[in-house]
Amino acid sequence: MKVNHTILMVLILFFGLCCNPGKIKIGEPVVLGEVPSQISEIESKKDPFLSGLKIEMEELPGHDDLIFDSQRRIGYASGMDGWVWKLDEKTGMASRWVRPPVNPAGMQFANKEKNKILVCASRLGGESYEPKDRVGLYEIDIESKVTTPLLLDLPKTDTEEFPKVYTLAERPTVFLKDLNASNSRPFSLCNDLAVSKDGDRIYISEPFEREDAAMGSGAVPEAIGLYPHGKLWMLDRKRTSVSLLLNGFTFVDGILLEEGKTKVEESVVITETTRFRILRAFVSGKNEGTFEILFENLPGLADGLERDAKGNIWVGLIKRRSGLVDIVHKNPWIKPFLLSLPQGILPISKKTGILVLNVDGKKALYHSMHDGSKINDISVAVPFQDRVYFPTFDKKSRGLYSLGIDKFSLGE
Repeated sequence: MKVNHTILMVLILFFGLCCNPGKIKIGEPVVLGEVPSQISEIESKKDPFLSGLKIEMEELPGHDDLIFDSQRRIGYASGMDGWVWKLDEKTGMASRWVRPPVNPAGMQFANKEKNKILVCASRLGGESYEPKDRVGLYEIDIESKVTTPLLLDLPKTDTEEFPKVYTLAERPTVFLKDLNASNSRPFSLCNDLAVSKDGDRIYISEPFEREDAAMGSGAVPEAIGLYPHGKLWMLDRKRTSVSLLLNGFTFVDGILLEEGKTKVEESVVITETTRFRILRAFVSGKNEGTFEILFENLPGLADGLERDAKGNIWVGLIKRRSGLVDIVHKNPWIKPFLLSLPQGILPISKKTGILVLNVDGKKALYHSMHDGSKINDISVAVPFQDRVYFPTFDKKSRGLYSLGIDKFSLGE
């Protein structure tokens, strides 16, 4: 048996090394520990999605993000069908509204007037696009529906630094007018964004850098490889420049901005989705250039981040972490073999869930996992008025899902 086991391991290793078709970069071994007791001890014994789940606007397809304008009683969703959908509270109907060149993902209003929307748009795994259909950051004028590209190319970064939070003095910055074919590259994956209160600065997550990068099924190889080439960029609209704020992190995804005493962004809370971590990076102030781990060894893949009216942080856990994931990341020699397999046969959990943290992100207030029978792939939890809405990143999904916020006992 020992000989057969050794032969099998050699064959797996050989087959894997020969069959990593996407040439996915593979990171160093990562040992994932037990889920923090602070989270496991508060996990809800009842699945909140099994009762009281409200499903509206059943024409709405699966979507990645939601934003709401309470004054106009309108919402917008980034649909997986390639359209930004308009949600009309007055009529109770959802309709296709604007189609960016590639699939919309993270969205935010561009300013306090809420007359423009910023959209991260990227390729979606399994879909075909023309070369002219560019990944990047777009702005949509709500009245005219005119869609304007703001950032399609990024400065090249020749050195890899793991991980790195740049101070203001050392931050790589390039004026947009100076970007050219020799010093720039196309945006790989524009995933999520956050906007400063004055609307002048836009923070954008690029989970990984790869020519054929894509969301959804296109991101699965990166989740296996676990290579730290995630970045956080900042577009300064006043200076018309782009800066690299964070480099060498693993699958940078959700973003929340935090102001300091000077009313300028002092820190950024991010999810390292496939590393099962939530971090705070300090981009100005006395701790500039450093970061702290708020939570690691999470029970699921932390995706998008939102705050409620009290400032609590709501985290979408798009998929539950499995024991197999722990083994694979501890033994990266297995990964080339897994990357050679069709995605359809890979074991993926059906469970999805949410996590709620307090204002400073250091205390867990609520956690629950859903068995997937009512809703799949919660990409983010969006508190709005007296409800929490749950975008589901699933092409087969139909409808706008929500639960009353009083359904969740936050134990504050």
